[in-house]
Amino acid sequence: MTDFDFENEPFKTAFAMYPEIETMFREFPNYPSVMLPSKYWQKLTKKNLQQLSDSRYENFKRTLARNYFTWIVNPWNKQIRFLIREAGVWQSLKCLWRAIVSPKHEFLEKRKHTIYYNMLTNLLWSYVEKNDPDGNLNRLVEPPQGNPLRVTREGRLISQDLANSLLEYQSIMQSGMDPKKVSTILELGPGYGRSAYVFLELQPACRYILVDIPPALYVAQRYLSEVFKDRKIFEYRPFDDFESVREEFEQADIVFLAPNSLKLLPSKSVDLSINISSLHEMRMEQIQFYFDEIERLTKHYFYFKQWKQTTVPFENETISESDYPIGEDWTLIMRQQCKVQAKFFEAIYGLPD
Repeated sequence: MTDFDFENEPFKTAFAMYPEIETMFREFPNYPSVMLPSKYWQKLTKKNLQQLSDSRYENFKRTLARNYFTWIVNPWNKQIRFLIREAGVWQSLKCLWRAIVSPKHEFLEKRKHTIYYNMLTNLLWSYVEKNDPDGNLNRLVEPPQGNPLRVTREGRLISQDLANSLLEYQSIMQSGMDPKKVSTILELGPGYGRSAYVFLELQPACRYILVDIPPALYVAQRYLSEVFKDRKIFEYRPFDDFESVREEFEQADIVFLAPNSLKLLPSKSVDLSINISSLHEMRMEQIQFYFDEIERLTKHYFYFKQWKQTTVPFENETISESDYPIGEDWTLIMRQQCKVQAKFFEAIYGLPD
């Protein structure tokens, strides 16, 4: 069981402000123990709740969204050095100038953090622009929901999340897998839905299933429902058998589920499963559980992007790339070191039908 005490802060305040989050948390006693958050995620969950309470959902891209895949790093960081080499001296100087003259971002503690964030964001955007043969970046704009840190190019709002999500989208679509086979996508641990946004924008005919714990699940549901007002939404709710929700579930364009609902979904009902930078924050027993579920649920492909090696905070477990329990019948389609985040690898496997 977790060490969450729902009667103490920050739970009481968050529950009073967001009753939907309380409903999601009250399901935790029904989770199998293997699905309960790791100690690291218990700590991060409390932080996310505190940020939601203090600065509200309306500012989530300036607060809890930074706990996922947003980087504020100094100019000597490997990401920055790689991107400077790719951009060249003149473009790098332009990115630095943009970063320096920008006003300080609200919710970033120090002025230098604004410069660091803006520098990386501009360099990353330039890199993706240069490596975007299909021109997909021109089809994307950072949604204003969540009050993103304001960085613009030619009057257009940009972000690290948008650029990184497009890089991941390209890795999947250009991996050698057959895009025609992919109409239903499941993402485990999608955070607030940055990757889902890119897929739903660039592949509007796809169905997207987001599986996460609160408060991320609440934020993703509210955010994507606001961005895609014309899509049919299957909102989170507890259910005990799939048949009771099958019709609404299968008609929905975007689906929001808690992890304990995975076991109720039909086998081979998903074409592509995705996990980005969260498996390495789980215990090995959890990783094995989710790999088993991914193999059961997924008809064609599984893409994941993780640290090459990391020690799970508070769990005393070190996870290396070779530790991931790849199924005997899985076929490796692509594996590569991530170019920008060089300590990460990404891989896509074909799964047996």
